Amino acid sequence: MAVEFKDYYQILGVSRDADQKTIQKAYRKLARQYHPDVNPNDKAAEEKFKEINEANEVLSDAEKRQKYDEMSTYYQRYGQWPGATEPTGAGFRGGNYQYRTVNENDLEDIFGGRSPFSDFFETYFHSFFSPERGRRTGAGTRHAQPRAVPGEDVEAPIDVTLAEAYRGVSRALELTEPDGSMRRLEVRIPAGVDEGSRIRVAGQCLLGTAGRGDLYLRIHIIPDSRFTREDTTLHTMVEVPLATAMLGGEVEVSMPDGRRLLLHIPAGTSNGRMFRLRGQGMPAIRQPEKRGDLYVEVTVLLPTHLNSEQRRLFEDFARSIGYVNQPNSGEM
Repeated sequence: MAVEFKDYYQILGVSRDADQKTIQKAYRKLARQYHPDVNPNDKAAEEKFKEINEANEVLSDAEKRQKYDEMSTYYQRYGQWPGATEPTGAGFRGGNYQYRTVNENDLEDIFGGRSPFSDFFETYFHSFFSPERGRRTGAGTRHAQPRAVPGEDVEAPIDVTLAEAYRGVSRALELTEPDGSMRRLEVRIPAGVDEGSRIRVAGQCLLGTAGRGDLYLRIHIIPDSRFTREDTTLHTMVEVPLATAMLGGEVEVSMPDGRRLLLHIPAGTSNGRMFRLRGQGMPAIRQPEKRGDLYVEVTVLLPTHLNSEQRRLFEDFARSIGYVNQPNSGEM
């Protein structure tokens, strides 16, 4: 009995000239959508998940993809794949490759019902292209060795405050295993992470026979109303009393990690003046010894609610510097 041809490009929804980056992006998107953990007890989703993984197994391997493309060309030209109309056990030789068809009993005998792949895949990629995966008995029957299946990678978002990004932080995560049990994991998020940064935690995700997949944490920085950030550069504002701006003095500048720095304000500092604090900005990710700068903008605070004596003194000061009050021309 012939087995059905599989269009792996159509399964992943990519063109036949798609590069590896496009193929992997399509695979990851579909794998997340149809993963059994996301669709428990859904047989249709389970079969779709197997089909997606089978397509990726072939198209992500340069040798398998080349041989599959040669077979696909034959299928498009003749409307059937090599060997599809041959009697069971017969062979078809095309170019330098020999293709053979097998019936369902042969497949069951060969793979023992353990393979997650279709008959089409087993016929062309395990039975012929990858004979090292199996062993032969004295009767010549091939029995499959258990195939090493890599664990699946998982990406998850995680919120990080600017203060945590400034100094680095450890987070305790709880991961759900396929059997429903919980596993606690402590992850170190390095200083300097920014919006969209991806932190790889190796070997901590879904288990395959070849080991666990990797966990990728996608960083979202929670906005901080005190600071704006441009890569490793930080901007903030500090309120300076009028007297300090006029006569000079010091003000405190709050830092993301809770420290307070003293900033010297020269006499005669105007509103909006910018001061640069070298090396007080964000660290470069994984290079905490390299930091950007912090720019501090001055906001001069004007005194309000003056009593009569304070107002008189202020008027005397204004007259002493030649200030003359100009009434608003629009007033009646």
